[in-house]
Amino acid sequence: MPTAFCSSSAPPWGEALTRGSGPAFAQAMIDGETDALAGRETLTELLERVVSNLGLELRASDLLEMWHRATPDPVAWQLVRDLREAGYTTVLATNQQWERRAWMREQLGYDGLCDIDGYSCTLGVAKPDAAYFHRLLELAGVEADQALFVDDSATNIAAAREVGLRTIHHPADAGGELLRREVAQALTPAASAPQG
Repeated sequence: MPTAFCSSSAPPWGEALTRGSGPAFAQAMIDGETDALAGRETLTELLERVVSNLGLELRASDLLEMWHRATPDPVAWQLVRDLREAGYTTVLATNQQWERRAWMREQLGYDGLCDIDGYSCTLGVAKPDAAYFHRLLELAGVEADQALFVDDSATNIAAAREVGLRTIHHPADAGGELLRREVAQALTPAASAPQG
């Protein structure tokens, strides 16, 4: 049975960070987040470093609240449940720091949503690194052509395609109803057959 890799999503991250503390802060966070996403440092450590380097008069603990803004789409969650019920293995494929992972599990109820949790901080590697996708394929026990990857980032979609995964580029604000249609179309045998 094929595997569906689903990513968690939020509004476009660069825009949210810019609204939160300005463009220099947003760029510094995006440029410096690799170690936090791979679990080699905490988000708090990264925030403290960026605040200090930029000379901001903010506390890292106050900024951390920006990472606690997300509202799961109930239609998308139901889609994941329906896929599991239909026998698909579902994988939460998400780039998250330790703090955000804890918040998603404890406050939003992500534990148990998918069969496999692929938080980047626990895997030691983040999207779009090919090693991230290979690790998830290994955990799911499937080949790349047996998996469908859904993400809101064009960069991550391109990287997943390079590994051989089938993909759906689904913008974060496109909604669960469209996602349900996209996934249904991608999982129909005709959509999966080679085009010739």
